[in-house]
Amino acid sequence: MIPKVTGAVSREAVEDFLYHENDLLDRWQLDEWYALFDRNGMYHIVTPGLKDADTISPDTNLFLVSDDMEWLALRIDRLKKPSAHVEYPRSIISHHVSNVRVSAGEGDEIVAKTRFIIFRTKYDETVRFFGHKIYRLVPHEGSFLIRDKRSMLDFDTLDRKSVV
Repeated sequence: MIPKVTGAVSREAVEDFLYHENDLLDRWQLDEWYALFDRNGMYHIVTPGLKDADTISPDTNLFLVSDDMEWLALRIDRLKKPSAHVEYPRSIISHHVSNVRVSAGEGDEIVAKTRFIIFRTKYDETVRFFGHKIYRLVPHEGSFLIRDKRSMLDFDTLDRKSVV
């Protein structure tokens, strides 16, 4: 159930929303996760090692993922199929969110900056990813929608060093 916001927006309300979002990912509830996005939302994963990763544009830089809602829906559909060998059988994933900072954005936006660690286990191999995220959230029906989610991996390459 999506956490409800009452009164002024607090860090606690934003944290509850972010914990809910990450729990959906951990439980592989991808359709429910997708529903947390604004219909004009964007989902980005910045290529490791890029300078100014918090503010650079996918129009002028290579991103690992730069999906609008149409592309994100296609990605989710592919991941749910048995032919998606990278996730069949499905990985065990654990998202950890910390250091949530909340500020006002443009217009009705709320900006949430977080730190994260993700553990992914499959075939007796555990890989960790860590970094920070910037969310641009908008109020919606007593909760929030994600207008933009940008994840930055805080290491300079994707290689076997990430394996625990």
